[in-house]
Amino acid sequence: MLNDYKQELSDRFMESVEYLNRQIHSGRLGGWEALEMTIPQIKTLVLLERMGPLRMSDIAIHFERALSATTAVVDRLVEKDLVARRSDPADRRLVICELTDTGRHAMAQFWRIGRDRLQIVVDMLQVEELETVVKGLELVLRAEPQIQKNFAAGHSAD
Repeated sequence: MLNDYKQELSDRFMESVEYLNRQIHSGRLGGWEALEMTIPQIKTLVLLERMGPLRMSDIAIHFERALSATTAVVDRLVEKDLVARRSDPADRRLVICELTDTGRHAMAQFWRIGRDRLQIVVDMLQVEELETVVKGLELVLRAEPQIQKNFAAGHSAD
């Protein structure tokens, strides 16, 4: 009986998170269309924002892409002034990629679209309801280090 209830709660949690994820991200699509960017370009920007400057080879390894394919993606981002390339001071043969000011601004806009959509939800909630939601999300966030550890080890989050 308890397992059935936990499964029901698990299903409701998954459905809610998936729905919210779709709603938040669908609002961002129009903004990216205006920049005429591909999914690999967007993923590269998000990676550089999250990780900071990276060697071209590290980007390729992260996305399991050939170095030549990664170079082509970065070339387009450089043309759009979203990413800058420079030589690694320790080994000038290596190329380091990092977001430009324009790239950081584009990423801030990307995340702001999601925040704006979430603000609508926040405005609809009473303080007590918002407190409940925040406490629940904070519980989920506490699991993040273990989730990252599991994914880094190549395992599921089970």
